[in-house]
Parts: sequence; structure tokens; C-alpha cells
Amino acid sequence: MQKERAREFIKDKFAQITEREKKTFNDNIFKNFVELFDLKEPLKIGSYISKENEVCSKQINNYILEKGSELFLPKIYENQKQKKIKFFRFLRSDSLIKGKYNLMEPKSLRKPIKPNYLDFIIIPVRAINKANKRLGFGGGFYDRSLKNVDKLKFLSLCYEFQLNLSFKADYHDLELTTLIYPGGYFKKA
Repeated sequence: MQKERAREFIKDKFAQITEREKKTFNDNIFKNFVELFDLKEPLKIGSYISKENEVCSKQINNYILEKGSELFLPKIYENQKQKKIKFFRFLRSDSLIKGKYNLMEPKSLRKPIKPNYLDFIIIPVRAINKANKRLGFGGGFYDRSLKNVDKLKFLSLCYEFQLNLSFKADYHDLELTTLIYPGGYFKKA
């Protein structure tokens, strides 16, 4: 399967699930996240604000803040020479604005944190192949921005239909070492 076909397959699958199924899936993913990360010790965690056709990150982001960990959200930077994301600390009192590609981003721009200083990073995903390589949305922002970060820090939230697709990954595609899905989780040691 080619990457574009995999993206279309996932788009169709998202269109087929009901709001009730989506809520159940997201609630189970949240429970599995809490089981895996009790956050008794405060951490610096990168995450994102999910779109309608992604696993919902809202419960998890709220949990991170409630437990006293620091939440860092991405902002896209794109010009003729580079396509990158930078992570900025987000507080409950902060606002979000619609940025590039209609993604919600932090409005307040504190100094960004280098991704290497984050304890782990929750990365949005379209699909994951059998080698745990990530298929994103096609912009390459995460691949470029996180290429020098320890892959053991990479985590994704997904539904079962996003797992184990047989698309061919490129050398630069990120390998995900922790996957959380409605039926459980996988964590590479």
C-alpha cells in the first residue's frame, strides 16, 4: 500500500465510526494512558491539540496539567527553507489560535523548549506500519523537527484500524516506541 492510499483508507475509517464509538475509543485510550503514565513525578510532555479526524488528545492534555506536569504544544514554522515545529509551554490560562493548516496552536509564545528536553512527546499519526514507522499528514514537520531526538520518547495515540498497515516507510519517517490504543498499549523497552 502506498502512503496516499493508506491516508485515504484511514480517512474512510474515521468517517465510518460513530460519535459514540469515538467517545468509547477515546475513553479507553485515556484509561490506558493513565495506567501507563501515573505522572506522580512531574514531567515535561509534548503533545498536540487534536483535529476532528484524530484520536482526541483533550482528556490527556487536561490530565497532564492536573497532575502538575508541564504541557508543551507545537507551533508550525514554515518558510522557503524550512518546515519545522517548535514546542511552547502551555498553561490553563493560555489561549489557542488557529494556525497553519487550521491547527490549534498556543497563542502565547514563551521561549520554545528543545524537543530533547521533553520527557516524552505525543505525536499525531495517520497510520503505523508493522515496523512501528509513523505515517503523518504529509508535511514532514515532525520528521524534520524530531530527527535528532531519542525515539524512546515518541508516543502515539491511535485506534486499532490505524495499526499495522502495510505501507512502505521512508528512511526519515519516525519510529514510534509507545503506542496507546483502545485495547491496550505497546511500549518498546
